Amino acid sequence: MQLLNRYFTPFALILILSAIYFSEPDPRAYQLSLGILAASVIINWWFSINTYRFIHWARQMRTVQIWLNFIWAVPLFYLLQPYWGPMWLLFVMAPATSALYMGRRHTLATALVSAATMLLIYYERGVFEMGPAAGMAVVHACFIVVFSLFVYSLAQSALRLRDANLGS
Repeated sequence: MQLLNRYFTPFALILILSAIYFSEPDPRAYQLSLGILAASVIINWWFSINTYRFIHWARQMRTVQIWLNFIWAVPLFYLLQPYWGPMWLLFVMAPATSALYMGRRHTLATALVSAATMLLIYYERGVFEMGPAAGMAVVHACFIVVFSLFVYSLAQSALRLRDANLGS
Protein backbone atom coordinates (compact mmCIF):
# COMPACT_ATOMS: atom_id res chain seq x y z
CA MET A 1 0.00 0.00 0.00
CA GLN A 2 3.03 2.25 0.09
CA LEU A 3 2.63 2.85 -3.66
CA LEU A 4 -0.92 4.02 -3.10
CA ASN A 5 0.12 6.52 -0.48
CA ARG A 6 3.18 7.65 -2.39
CA TYR A 7 1.52 8.34 -5.74
CA PHE A 8 -2.25 8.15 -5.71
CA THR A 9 -2.95 9.97 -2.46
CA PRO A 10 -0.99 13.10 -3.46
CA PHE A 11 -2.62 12.99 -6.89
CA ALA A 12 -6.08 12.73 -5.32
CA LEU A 13 -5.23 15.65 -3.04
CA ILE A 14 -4.13 17.78 -6.00
CA LEU A 15 -7.20 16.81 -8.01
CA ILE A 16 -9.72 17.47 -5.25
CA LEU A 17 -8.11 20.62 -3.86
CA SER A 18 -7.79 22.02 -7.39
CA ALA A 19 -11.45 21.31 -8.01
CA ILE A 20 -12.41 23.08 -4.80
CA TYR A 21 -10.08 26.04 -5.27
CA PHE A 22 -10.44 26.77 -8.98
CA SER A 23 -14.09 25.89 -9.56
CA GLU A 24 -15.60 27.30 -6.37
CA PRO A 25 -18.37 24.73 -5.82
CA ASP A 26 -21.37 25.50 -3.67
CA PRO A 27 -20.66 25.52 0.11
CA ARG A 28 -22.33 22.15 0.74
CA ALA A 29 -20.25 20.38 -1.93
CA TYR A 30 -17.16 22.19 -0.63
CA GLN A 31 -17.67 21.06 2.97
CA LEU A 32 -18.66 17.50 2.14
CA SER A 33 -15.71 17.11 -0.23
CA LEU A 34 -13.24 18.35 2.36
CA GLY A 35 -14.74 16.00 4.96
CA ILE A 36 -14.53 12.97 2.66
CA LEU A 37 -11.01 13.94 1.65
CA ALA A 38 -9.88 14.27 5.27
CA ALA A 39 -11.44 10.91 6.20
CA SER A 40 -9.82 9.18 3.22
CA VAL A 41 -6.37 10.59 3.99
CA ILE A 42 -6.58 9.59 7.65
CA ILE A 43 -7.87 6.09 6.94
CA ASN A 44 -5.37 5.46 4.12
CA TRP A 45 -2.59 6.61 6.45
CA TRP A 46 -3.85 4.25 9.18
CA PHE A 47 -3.97 1.34 6.74
CA SER A 48 -0.46 2.07 5.47
CA ILE A 49 1.11 2.04 8.93
CA ASN A 50 -0.87 -0.97 10.15
CA THR A 51 -0.92 -3.31 7.15
CA TYR A 52 2.26 -5.09 8.20
CA ARG A 53 1.41 -4.94 11.88
CA PHE A 54 -1.47 -7.28 11.13
CA ILE A 55 0.43 -9.33 8.56
CA HIS A 56 -2.09 -12.20 8.63
CA TRP A 57 -4.79 -9.74 7.60
CA ALA A 58 -2.69 -7.84 5.03
CA ARG A 59 -4.53 -9.17 1.97
CA GLN A 60 -7.95 -8.42 3.46
CA MET A 61 -6.79 -4.97 4.54
CA ARG A 62 -5.59 -4.23 1.01
CA THR A 63 -8.92 -5.33 -0.41
CA VAL A 64 -10.81 -3.15 2.06
CA GLN A 65 -8.59 -0.18 1.27
CA ILE A 66 -9.09 -0.63 -2.48
CA TRP A 67 -12.87 -0.68 -2.11
CA LEU A 68 -12.83 2.22 0.36
CA ASN A 69 -11.01 4.26 -2.25
CA PHE A 70 -13.73 3.37 -4.73
CA ILE A 71 -16.44 4.27 -2.22
CA TRP A 72 -14.85 7.69 -1.56
CA ALA A 73 -14.50 8.33 -5.29
CA VAL A 74 -18.26 8.04 -5.79
CA PRO A 75 -19.45 10.99 -3.65
CA LEU A 76 -16.40 13.09 -4.53
CA PHE A 77 -17.09 12.59 -8.23
CA TYR A 78 -20.79 13.23 -7.74
CA LEU A 79 -20.18 16.43 -5.78
CA LEU A 80 -17.35 17.95 -7.81
CA GLN A 81 -17.75 16.65 -11.37
CA PRO A 82 -20.19 19.40 -12.37
CA TYR A 83 -17.53 21.93 -11.40
CA TRP A 84 -14.33 20.16 -12.42
CA GLY A 85 -14.20 17.81 -15.42
CA PRO A 86 -11.07 15.81 -14.47
CA MET A 87 -12.82 14.36 -11.40
CA TRP A 88 -13.43 11.17 -13.38
CA LEU A 89 -9.75 10.32 -12.73
CA LEU A 90 -10.70 9.38 -9.17
CA PHE A 91 -12.26 6.23 -10.62
CA VAL A 92 -8.85 5.15 -11.97
CA MET A 93 -7.26 4.88 -8.53
CA ALA A 94 -9.04 1.86 -7.02
CA PRO A 95 -8.61 -0.39 -10.09
CA ALA A 96 -4.99 0.69 -10.58
CA THR A 97 -4.25 -0.08 -6.94
CA SER A 98 -6.04 -3.40 -7.32
CA ALA A 99 -3.77 -4.13 -10.28
CA LEU A 100 -0.73 -3.81 -8.02
CA TYR A 101 -1.95 -6.11 -5.26
CA MET A 102 -4.67 -8.39 -6.57
CA GLY A 103 -5.21 -10.84 -9.40
CA ARG A 104 -6.36 -10.15 -12.94
CA ARG A 105 -10.01 -10.99 -12.23
CA HIS A 106 -10.19 -8.73 -9.18
CA THR A 107 -8.50 -5.95 -11.16
CA LEU A 108 -10.94 -6.35 -14.03
CA ALA A 109 -13.93 -6.50 -11.65
CA THR A 110 -12.79 -3.36 -9.83
CA ALA A 111 -12.23 -1.55 -13.13
CA LEU A 112 -15.63 -2.57 -14.51
CA VAL A 113 -17.43 -1.54 -11.31
CA SER A 114 -15.59 1.79 -11.29
CA ALA A 115 -16.29 2.48 -14.96
CA ALA A 116 -19.94 1.44 -14.69
CA THR A 117 -20.48 3.58 -11.59
CA MET A 118 -18.97 6.58 -13.33
CA LEU A 119 -21.18 6.01 -16.38
CA LEU A 120 -24.26 5.69 -14.17
CA ILE A 121 -23.50 9.02 -12.51
CA TYR A 122 -22.91 10.61 -15.91
CA TYR A 123 -26.23 9.12 -17.09
CA GLU A 124 -28.04 10.41 -14.01
CA ARG A 125 -26.61 13.86 -14.71
CA GLY A 126 -27.90 13.79 -18.29
CA VAL A 127 -24.51 13.63 -19.98
CA PHE A 128 -25.74 11.08 -22.52
CA GLU A 129 -28.21 13.62 -23.87
CA MET A 130 -25.41 16.05 -24.76
CA GLY A 131 -23.91 14.43 -27.88
CA PRO A 132 -20.10 14.54 -27.76
CA ALA A 133 -20.05 14.45 -23.94
CA ALA A 134 -21.50 10.92 -24.11
CA GLY A 135 -18.59 9.83 -26.27
CA MET A 136 -16.12 11.33 -23.83
CA ALA A 137 -17.80 9.52 -20.93
CA VAL A 138 -17.50 6.18 -22.73
CA VAL A 139 -13.84 6.88 -23.54
CA HIS A 140 -13.23 7.68 -19.86
CA ALA A 141 -14.80 4.35 -18.89
CA CYS A 142 -12.71 2.46 -21.44
CA PHE A 143 -9.57 4.17 -20.18
CA ILE A 144 -10.28 3.02 -16.62
CA VAL A 145 -10.45 -0.61 -17.73
CA VAL A 146 -7.52 -0.49 -20.16
CA PHE A 147 -5.24 1.43 -17.80
CA SER A 148 -5.97 -0.96 -14.93
CA LEU A 149 -5.15 -3.99 -17.04
CA PHE A 150 -2.01 -2.23 -18.28
CA VAL A 151 -0.85 -1.58 -14.70
CA TYR A 152 -1.63 -5.21 -13.85
CA SER A 153 0.50 -6.40 -16.77
CA LEU A 154 3.35 -4.11 -15.75
CA ALA A 155 3.22 -5.38 -12.18
CA GLN A 156 3.24 -8.99 -13.37
CA SER A 157 6.19 -8.28 -15.70
CA ALA A 158 8.11 -6.73 -12.81
CA LEU A 159 7.43 -9.81 -10.68
CA ARG A 160 8.60 -12.13 -13.46
CA LEU A 161 11.79 -10.10 -13.90
CA ARG A 162 12.41 -10.16 -10.16
CA ASP A 163 11.86 -13.89 -9.97
CA ALA A 164 14.14 -14.48 -12.99
CA ASN A 165 16.90 -12.45 -11.35
CA LEU A 166 16.52 -14.39 -8.11
CA GLY A 167 17.03 -17.63 -10.00
CA SER A 168 20.33 -16.53 -11.58
